[in-house]
Amino acid sequence: MIYINYNVRFIDIIKEHISPNIIKQNANGLPMTIIKVLDNDTIDKIAAGEVIERPASAVKELVENSLDAGAKEIDIKILSAGKKLIQIVDDGQGMMPEDAELAFQRHATSKLSSIDDLDTIATMGFRGEALSSIASVSEVTIATRHESQDSGTRIVFRNGKVIEKGELGMDTGTSIKIANLFSNVPARLKFLKSDRVEMSHIIKVVTERALANPDVSFTLQNGEVEILNCRASQHLEDRFLDIFGRKAAKASVKIDAGHDDPISVHGILAKPEISKPSKDDLHIFINLRPISDRILAAAVADGYAGMLMKHRHPVGVVFIQMPPDKVDINVHPTKKQAKFSDPKPIASLLKKAVADALGNTDLIREVGGDFQRTLESRAYVSQPPEQKKRTGRDMSVSSAGVRPIASRPSTHWPPKPTPAQPHLFEEDANSSGQENCEDHEVPGSRSMPSMVPIGQILETYILAQSGSDLLIIDQHAAHERVMLERLRNADIKIAQQKLITPLTLELSPRERELVDHYRQILEDAGFTIEPFGRTTYLVRAVPVFSGSLEEPENILAMVQELVDLGKARSIETKRDEILQLIACHSSIRAGEKLSISRMKRLISEMHELDNPFNCAHGRPTIIKMTDRDLEKMFKRIV
Repeated sequence: MIYINYNVRFIDIIKEHISPNIIKQNANGLPMTIIKVLDNDTIDKIAAGEVIERPASAVKELVENSLDAGAKEIDIKILSAGKKLIQIVDDGQGMMPEDAELAFQRHATSKLSSIDDLDTIATMGFRGEALSSIASVSEVTIATRHESQDSGTRIVFRNGKVIEKGELGMDTGTSIKIANLFSNVPARLKFLKSDRVEMSHIIKVVTERALANPDVSFTLQNGEVEILNCRASQHLEDRFLDIFGRKAAKASVKIDAGHDDPISVHGILAKPEISKPSKDDLHIFINLRPISDRILAAAVADGYAGMLMKHRHPVGVVFIQMPPDKVDINVHPTKKQAKFSDPKPIASLLKKAVADALGNTDLIREVGGDFQRTLESRAYVSQPPEQKKRTGRDMSVSSAGVRPIASRPSTHWPPKPTPAQPHLFEEDANSSGQENCEDHEVPGSRSMPSMVPIGQILETYILAQSGSDLLIIDQHAAHERVMLERLRNADIKIAQQKLITPLTLELSPRERELVDHYRQILEDAGFTIEPFGRTTYLVRAVPVFSGSLEEPENILAMVQELVDLGKARSIETKRDEILQLIACHSSIRAGEKLSISRMKRLISEMHELDNPFNCAHGRPTIIKMTDRDLEKMFKRIV
């Protein structure tokens, strides 16, 4: 019988596959234990890496502690984007001497007593990790005085250890100074971004807390430069103005829904004319805690319902109040994310609140102030060109409309008159100029004021008067919105008009594939398209309101855009985008002359829409200039 020493054989096999530095053996050649309990210093630094990712993380934790302490004034001073110094001073209730030292021990907190408290937690912090984590990777000086004490307590920590402790005179509140963050963790310091990037993260942290607490004053100072100075107010509108500026505040709308229900939504959002290329300026809060949630951000964007241009995002602040036991905010080390028992009702309520608020607001963009500044920046002084520096492009009004003048000076002064051009304002082609515009007043609707079409400029823009306001309508964008809503709201297949002579389309293999892929949607929209040979398709019918889609080149252009859309797993996911293409290509074109009667019909169609303010691509359909704007531009008022 052969005996095998399985223990030795096992070691030999392990040695072949694992580094000898990992496997240790005892005196008998058997493997020793390789699991170790880490020392406290290593544990603290690892914990700090999870909680304190960058200087902004330390600012967040300390500001939230100030808020939990009932502070009404919070002053933040930063040096070198927080790498050299973070100092936060508040007027909160302060701490007792014993608590001041105890607070820097791991998992020491005043917010929780047991696991059951997590279901009802209402404070920003609760884990008791932040202060010990900060102290383990920096030099911390805390000065605090509880309102019941005659003097304050000052404690200095270095690498998590107390090196100095004493009393001092100070007002009620707390001051924490963090110096040389990550100085004992060179690897973490090495991978921090530039001062500009790190400072931007700090500004975001303070901005979010300032928005959630308008009744608290905040100042943020970077070196000698004051970044934020938000005075306390009882009104969210004032804080919105502080953070987003006067232009956004002027073009903003309040949202408010479900305030008598367990889940409620309120906040302030900018109108579609104020949007940003990134999502950073939409701030969402759950029970006053800022969170990053893709579903809720999408719900806000969906509430704008096509009012934003592609790659543009909403601006504003949204607060969601809900029972604490319906949301878990303990799923992320920095509490930036939350987990909901059921996010769908919240997203649905949020989308409806945004849509209702925008739907009940005048969204006609007022451009007088912007146009005034543009004119002033291009002010033209009547003097010979050799005496006048000209930069960029000037704008001149001719009988052919508003057009740019090349920046190269003219060789003649004064300029020679230009040949006769078509009139700037077009008259009704059928009326010989005798049609009375006042007979074409369109009554106001829920979304649009009453207005009278008065003419057309550049055969592209309709001019209308509403009271003392001048309205300018982009005829293509407006008609595109009308057409899109018709297509969307058609309950059955849209009526067709048969073509006497079918249109012939020569399509590439890729184009043929996409036409076949989306044929059902095209047929539902009123087209009849069928193959005719190997590379040819025939268009036998188009929608009754197809307009320019009766021309082969326009249908080819639409097919090309179908190719750009590409295939989809489900054609229903692309249905609306295809309807947008059809609406765009079947609408009144720029450069198309309209009669006053046709202008009135288009304006009347706009009045029937819930959203007449943007085309399918999010561009504005109508803008407004008030009488005051005009008087300012003509210097009738200063």
